[in-house]
Amino acid sequence: MTSEERLAALYAAIRELGLPCLVMGGHAVRFYGVDRTTIDYDMHLSVDAEVWADLPATLLRSPVFAAAPPREGLSWRPSDFRRFVVGTLPDGREERLEFWRRNHLLAPFDELWARREEAPNGGRVVAFLGLSDLIRSKETEREDDWRDVALLEEISDERNLLGARDRPAQVQALVRLRSRRGYETAARAGLLAMASLVADAARQARHPVSLAYLAPSLRDLQLPATVPEPIAALLLGPLRVVTAGSARHLALVEATRRLYRSRAMAADRADKERTLPGGGQAFEP
Repeated sequence: MTSEERLAALYAAIRELGLPCLVMGGHAVRFYGVDRTTIDYDMHLSVDAEVWADLPATLLRSPVFAAAPPREGLSWRPSDFRRFVVGTLPDGREERLEFWRRNHLLAPFDELWARREEAPNGGRVVAFLGLSDLIRSKETEREDDWRDVALLEEISDERNLLGARDRPAQVQALVRLRSRRGYETAARAGLLAMASLVADAARQARHPVSLAYLAPSLRDLQLPATVPEPIAALLLGPLRVVTAGSARHLALVEATRRLYRSRAMAADRADKERTLPGGGQAFEP
């Protein structure tokens, strides 16, 4: 059985138990086109506290799990995250099924479900976190997750720009612009030379990196209140006077990206520490 077939079987078993879920983590990254090796199966569940508490017993109602009862592992936040060993691979490594009920990086489940992507995977239709939500879920304190973010941002820009056949789609492609490759593609397509298009995108954009790519092409820039210092100082200062597409512009975009990443990593670390008794060290989920 391939890892895609195993994922499909686990996902189907969970759905047949009546548990709404979306695939996230490494298998979602693979689904969107990144060559990623993973032995964990990560799911985001929508269940109430009672169902969450009874999750081990619920899993045993499925033939997929009854033959080899899942063994629960440790969690630094059991009210939000639970991990189960569901098998052993030929090389002796444990095969793990991991569930999130709440995640500070993600929107409410109903919103995630509305943005999901469903597709055949491993012989069954599987629902994955939408690409923008998956990118957000990877903004953690872990370096590996940020490597995934960089690749997923390129994929997202490519998809958005390929689908930008009318003005609304072009605006949204610029609103979500996050990678250098995407910026260069947008520039070659002439989108960044269209002042009204860039202005419309800037009014809707919320991510500092997207605004950093757009800033030099704007006559005026009004920042969302959510943009913190010192990122705001970069956007309203050097990025307003630099030549669009120049080496200095692209260097300032990367400076903006580093500041955003540093703040996101610190926020994720602080969220973990709030849940750890005595500020102890969390294991890596």
